Amino acid sequence: MSHDEREHEKEPMILTSGRRMAKGLAIVVITLAIGAAIIVPFFDEMFSIPPPVTQLRQPTPPPSEGEEPQPGGATTIQIPSGASVQGNPSYEPANAEVPMGSEVVWDNTDSVPHTATSGTGQNDPTSGDLFDTSIINPNEKSDSVVLEGVSEGDVIDYYCTLHPYMTAQLTIVAAGEGSSGGAQTGGEGGAAGSTINILSGSSVQGNPDFDPDGLTAKVGDKINVVNQDNVPHTVTSGTGQNDPNKGQAFDTNIIMGGQSATISLAEVEPGQYDYFCTIHPYMTGKLTVE
Repeated sequence: MSHDEREHEKEPMILTSGRRMAKGLAIVVITLAIGAAIIVPFFDEMFSIPPPVTQLRQPTPPPSEGEEPQPGGATTIQIPSGASVQGNPSYEPANAEVPMGSEVVWDNTDSVPHTATSGTGQNDPTSGDLFDTSIINPNEKSDSVVLEGVSEGDVIDYYCTLHPYMTAQLTIVAAGEGSSGGAQTGGEGGAAGSTINILSGSSVQGNPDFDPDGLTAKVGDKINVVNQDNVPHTVTSGTGQNDPNKGQAFDTNIIMGGQSATISLAEVEPGQYDYFCTIHPYMTGKLTVE
């Protein structure tokens, strides 16, 4: 072994220097400071909006032999996409008209869980006494709720226990009535307040657009149109933009994303009507008026 090699072996190996160590520590401290600056201002908001919760549900057993089936038809209230963000629409419609004795169902089209709980808020001592849906997971519907012990003309406040700033009301009306405040579903007929849903993603040609795309209603009915998409749409009578009679039977005009509108059939003659979206003419459906 040469003299140079022996000298090299005796030299200590320096893995880093004090200067490099200081630079490394500075980078770590700066990174943590930037992260804290991003997280701290939104800390309260992060905990006020809980993450999605998975809830296991037992399937509803079919009615046993001889048992009477549940009555069809219910007033459906939408929980729109984005409802968990404070300031956005919470429930659609915000003041639903519920006929005496009818059922109410909440349809959660948001991406996080919600509830519909009677009362003005968490500090209301009667909170949940009249009804409480419990957790409604995303893209699920609540069980049917029948309002007992109410009278015609009563106005009932309710809210979401997970997001208490989400509030709405139910107004009790005479049996058989109802207006744009509620959506009657379940059944072939179009009782007052039947609903046409404009589905999320329907602006993309080829996607499902109107649900149902074939609806039967009666002269004098009111149809609630709910835009579940994030872009504007219309429901306009006619076969398309070149139809000279487009919009003569009914036309919602533009419905912004997450909003709703009402079609009145008070002056519409019985018959079958094609309809489409004037903004996306490839979106089409049919309405039969009896």
